[in-house]
Amino acid sequence: MSRTPDRRPPLAAAIAILASVLLGAALLSAPGCAPGRSTREGKVTVRWVVDPNPVRQDQIAGFYRTHGRDIEIILDPDAGRQKVLTQLAGGIYPELFAIYDPATVQVFARKGVLTDLRPMMKRHGIRLEDFWPQLAPYMLYGDQVVGLPDNCGTYVVFYNKRLFREAGIPYPREGWNWNDLLEAARKLTRRDERGRTLQFGIGYIEPWIIFWQYGARMYSDDGKRCLLDSPEAKKAAEFWASFRLTERVTPTPSEEQGLAAMGGWGGTANLFKAEKIAMHIVGRWMSVEYRKNKDLEWDVAPVPQTGKVRATLLASKVYAIPKGNRNKEAAFTFLKYLMSKENQLIVAATGDGIPSIRAYGQSREFLYNPDYPNERNNQVFLDEMRWARPPEVSPYISELDATAIFNEEMDLMWQRKQTPSQACERIARRINAIIRRNIANPNLLD
Repeated sequence: MSRTPDRRPPLAAAIAILASVLLGAALLSAPGCAPGRSTREGKVTVRWVVDPNPVRQDQIAGFYRTHGRDIEIILDPDAGRQKVLTQLAGGIYPELFAIYDPATVQVFARKGVLTDLRPMMKRHGIRLEDFWPQLAPYMLYGDQVVGLPDNCGTYVVFYNKRLFREAGIPYPREGWNWNDLLEAARKLTRRDERGRTLQFGIGYIEPWIIFWQYGARMYSDDGKRCLLDSPEAKKAAEFWASFRLTERVTPTPSEEQGLAAMGGWGGTANLFKAEKIAMHIVGRWMSVEYRKNKDLEWDVAPVPQTGKVRATLLASKVYAIPKGNRNKEAAFTFLKYLMSKENQLIVAATGDGIPSIRAYGQSREFLYNPDYPNERNNQVFLDEMRWARPPEVSPYISELDATAIFNEEMDLMWQRKQTPSQACERIARRINAIIRRNIANPNLLD
């Protein structure tokens, strides 16, 4: 989940209708229109729809080393959610495709287009209890296993050691709180004589880390009510917004673009890599990029804690097999490889998050890679798993709608047209109206 107010709100209603039509068509076409694909050499092909991370080529090479070339893996990095929906509607099924959040898992699973993996898992000895238990919302729909992850990531604080030293600030340690982080961010923010910001203390912060720590929730346990109008949520929103609106230690989108024009590329991740931002709260997968800047001295620390509970965000993706494709066994052969020690240690070595199998995540290979001797604090990622939470979802509202509402109201807050408390009240009111409507008429959700 990332309801990031910096993004333009999606056309939620139109997309939801399109998704419904396309998935409905997919169900109608599923029984017999997905011929198995073969290469000219007669090999079975598996089209793997996933992000374009260069680590994917390492994973494919590892599969060929362990399984030979009887199954050809075709990487498809351009097929996003809407493209997959369109292909499903046309009876063109990827053998294996990535789903990046629990809400999207529900969209596909509710329509019945995902294969229940339990029978194949049982035959191949893959056990649900071997995964990090916090990943269950990504993997399960009811009692079905509809996707398996090969990596995950707890959100931690990446920080620039050189910038901390030059500012005379001690490195972050276990037990620090948000006031400590804010004070560091103030000292790490630099402006020129004209008031232009040359360096920000911290990049955009995912709100849910702060909201959860203040005791706030997006939804009730049964998903029938949005709780962002609670006193805890309003207090959290005030603090979260202060980083940008009053403290000015976090850049606005236009300020990010301005830093990019000064040679910082743009976007929080790239600005951290370019040493224009001193701290970035994100998962371990970003180390794949940060390693590319050999002059960048970075380390990681726990997310600071303040408030009622300890919490951080947990992100992952799962790989699902569409019901309609006829290469399920080949697809699962590759999926099984992604859960294997060979691939899990590729995840560990390349920095592409935490291995999804607990035993490999807690392995010596994950904790220390001699090729990157400065990365000695990988235990932080595992320690944060104890209170890591996946994104919240409700079965009674499309996450596209919820995200659009959140972004629209927070945009007004960033423009100073309403207070953080008012934004929370309006978000809850609008979302609860849709939830009540959908509970009364479940067909509207689809």
